[in-house]
Amino acid sequence: MTLRSRMKNSSLALLSWITQRHIVILPKEACHEAAIFDLRAPYRCESPLRIELHERTVGQIQVTLRGYKGHFPTERLWQSSLRRYDGPCDFTFSLRDGTVQLDGQEWGRTPVPLPTRRFCWSFVLSSGHKLKRNRMTSHYVPVTGRSNDAQYFQGDNYVDHELQSEGEHECVKELMRQHGAVGPVLEIGCATGGLLNALDRKGIPSFGIDISEWAVEKAKERVGPGRAWRCDAEAGSCPEELLRHGPFGTLVLWAVFEHFRNPFGVLEKVTKYTQPGAILIMNTTNADSLTHRVFGSDWEGFFDWTHLGVEQVSVSAIERELPRIGWRIRHLSSHLTWDSNADPTRATLREWWAADARFRRMLVERDLGDMITCVAVRE
Repeated sequence: MTLRSRMKNSSLALLSWITQRHIVILPKEACHEAAIFDLRAPYRCESPLRIELHERTVGQIQVTLRGYKGHFPTERLWQSSLRRYDGPCDFTFSLRDGTVQLDGQEWGRTPVPLPTRRFCWSFVLSSGHKLKRNRMTSHYVPVTGRSNDAQYFQGDNYVDHELQSEGEHECVKELMRQHGAVGPVLEIGCATGGLLNALDRKGIPSFGIDISEWAVEKAKERVGPGRAWRCDAEAGSCPEELLRHGPFGTLVLWAVFEHFRNPFGVLEKVTKYTQPGAILIMNTTNADSLTHRVFGSDWEGFFDWTHLGVEQVSVSAIERELPRIGWRIRHLSSHLTWDSNADPTRATLREWWAADARFRRMLVERDLGDMITCVAVRE
């Protein structure tokens, strides 16, 4: 933590103690609606991208195209000249040739293709007053039919899969400890073998399958041969070499359940590889979440093109389907506000989640979080 961050946290703690209130700092966009440029923009975009500018204030407008470095849109890819803005109209951007238009008139051309699937437009309107109107819009380019290769794990979907998933391994190990889970462990969707490696350090025998050939090769390099196999759990049965290590005492489906076209059909199929009393540990998405209800087709759950069953998985579906398959639920809860859209209006729910324990509790108690954690026992 930087010195500036420590000073900020100390000051907030002091103010909270003095006022007996929970003091938080919001970004400047939260101060006044008059500073927010009025528009409507899609998150998932096709070409051409069309943004409806509803702002009625007239003045001089300038736009900047921003690309991502890591998780943040800090790279300036192109900036327009100043132009007269006379009120509501359309802003369009061609992802094919980079043409930018305002109210049907060409404004310039950006470099194409864009370096990443995510990008942002920044709008700044000056109207002769001290207060400028600003807005950042956020977009991603949809993908279909692409394999889960290195680019999927290192840029197209995850920024850095290894780094982003590191903390998840500790969660799985802690849930195993809490619920008395034993080996051998079967992980469906083992990716590059991070959890298998973490369980090795605990002396727990573990094995995994994944649909990505690239990821399985990385897993083999990490944990050795005979531990991970390339397998489509939905299309076929698990390799015989793997099944000889069963029946399994723990079944892990962490950040994979929503990827199947028929998630509960896959769970029913792999359940037969486990022993009575086995523990199921699962983390997945929640189609009944608050952000899905608010944002609809612009929900973050649709960003990953391999989320083939994301609309089928929810707290209510798990409560209904797991007992039918033969699992008794021990723990089931939702958590997190999951949204990577850089638009400041979309950041609101993320900031509430981070700052307000009451909001977090409300989402948990009403099963409105974006992610689900489930632990169940095989009957």
